[in-house]
Amino acid sequence: MVPSDYVVSQLANIMWNESHEDLLLGMTLCGLVVRNRQLAGWEDGQWLRLIQKHDTYRFDNAEPRVMKLGDPHHDQMFRRCLATAENIYAGRERDITEGALWYGRLNECSEQFKEKIVRQMANHPMIATIGRNACFK
Repeated sequence: MVPSDYVVSQLANIMWNESHEDLLLGMTLCGLVVRNRQLAGWEDGQWLRLIQKHDTYRFDNAEPRVMKLGDPHHDQMFRRCLATAENIYAGRERDITEGALWYGRLNECSEQFKEKIVRQMANHPMIATIGRNACFK
């Protein structure tokens, strides 16, 4: 195993822990936003720090989620998620988010997220809608 394999595995796991309502599309959104933040230099561009702090960018003051582990041997959807994570990490996945750095479901996001992101249209314009999620710069 090389270090990039570990990063891809962790990226796939954070993607896997997104809501399954939008299936692979929602998981891909999550991974692409992590990549966009990495490209923008957040957390000094370090993938693992971005993945570790992913939940803190929701501004909901909730405890980080307890992560469920995907099983590549017995779960076809996780295998697809893992392949997508590898493509995202390698820069081969098309950015359907249009470069989004923030995302959330407008009917479920915290008041703090609404105040800091959604209502700050000049700083964070909404640039895409993917499944039930709105994407912001």
